[in-house]
Amino acid sequence: MAPSRRDSAGDGLLATLARGLERGAGRFTPARDRDDDQGSSLPGRRPGAGLAAASQSVERGSGAAVLLDCGTSRREGFTHVLLVSPSAEAILGSHGAEQLGARVGALAMVEDWAWEHGDHLHVRCPEMAHAQVLAAARRAIDPASR
Repeated sequence: MAPSRRDSAGDGLLATLARGLERGAGRFTPARDRDDDQGSSLPGRRPGAGLAAASQSVERGSGAAVLLDCGTSRREGFTHVLLVSPSAEAILGSHGAEQLGARVGALAMVEDWAWEHGDHLHVRCPEMAHAQVLAAARRAIDPASR
């Protein structure tokens, strides 16, 4: 079927529009330095940097699986809150999960502790940084955790 006059005119209009867009496109194309080894990666990152020979700390053991993170407690009288995994009982067993608060509370730096909803363990240890609290609590659960 031969194109109608209307189709040909439409193709011409689209072609003209496309050529017009191509002419001004250079102004909107990001400038890239071909010598730049980052290419299209995120700013400040180099491809392969994660594969560097330098050792990276990786948490391991049941302590890291049970205590997911440490934040600032909003509960009055406490300084830190430990986020406990919903899988804590499956990992530690019933007895281990019941003893979790007492084991963390027995740490020398912990002045007090209290549960909130079974997944937030609030502790008071004002002299400790979040990372230190998390690491010590993980070791209290599992000495193999680091």
